[in-house]
Amino acid sequence: MEHLSDKARSLINVPNDEKIFYMNTDRWIGYPRSQEVLNSLEDLMCYPKTDRMPNLLIIGDSNNGKTKILKQFLKRYPVDIDEDTALNIQPVVMVSAPSKPDENSFYIRLLQELCTPYVKNESASVKRERVIRVLKKRKTRMLIIDEIQHVIAGSYNSQKNFLNAIKDLSNTLQIPIVGSGIEDAFHAIQVDPQLANRFQVEILPRWKVNTPDNTKNFARLIASIEKGLVLPEASHLYKKPYLDKIYYLSEGLIGEVFQILRQLAIFSIKNDQTSINEETFEALGLIPPSSRRKLLSQLR
Repeated sequence: MEHLSDKARSLINVPNDEKIFYMNTDRWIGYPRSQEVLNSLEDLMCYPKTDRMPNLLIIGDSNNGKTKILKQFLKRYPVDIDEDTALNIQPVVMVSAPSKPDENSFYIRLLQELCTPYVKNESASVKRERVIRVLKKRKTRMLIIDEIQHVIAGSYNSQKNFLNAIKDLSNTLQIPIVGSGIEDAFHAIQVDPQLANRFQVEILPRWKVNTPDNTKNFARLIASIEKGLVLPEASHLYKKPYLDKIYYLSEGLIGEVFQILRQLAIFSIKNDQTSINEETFEALGLIPPSSRRKLLSQLR
């Protein structure tokens, strides 16, 4: 069973429901581009406090690994307790942007993430002061805002006010801000030219198989994921024709790749198959994300 990771190998003889539970558990698979983004985040964590802190914007399609990378980074900086003061230390704070660019809602999300009580009806300025006070006490060194493209869901004035709130936190606390979102996130930040100039942009492109090197990289990704599939025999999904099938079905989105391989493995486990084969793909009737969207259009 050399085709399996140590953890997957240890589960090969457990009941099927335990195998399926493991298959549905999120696992981190590192790859070159993810490491480059993690390195950029580490560089920001080491940046000295200045009046004009640098920021980072991570852009990629939905389901292409942005949030997974950010959560992996969070694991490097867990909440700790200062032994001298018995206060919580939270080096990195991560929240999702509210569905509309509302300053008050943003502060509420931050206070909730910080497990800090607040009065719902108090003014945004009071919540702001509370957020700043708590972040200082927690010795926070980075603020991450996921789904930041939601900024464009409001009026121009709402967008400006929201971005000003973000800039104000960065200036007051002298910490970097990291934004993450789809392509619209880049356009959202451009509303405030001063803030936009502070953002370095990291792109998470879709995986491609248009060159030999790109194909090898995609095959390595598939091989890494396959090591976690609790099946007694190797499926060799990183080889053709399976590689081409997976690329077509995933459309180059890493989240789709994980989900496809997970579904294939779970189907095989439930049906006592020792490996994944052509019949497994046919039985599941998988279709690419764009085709799923076309199916939904039939409801209109």
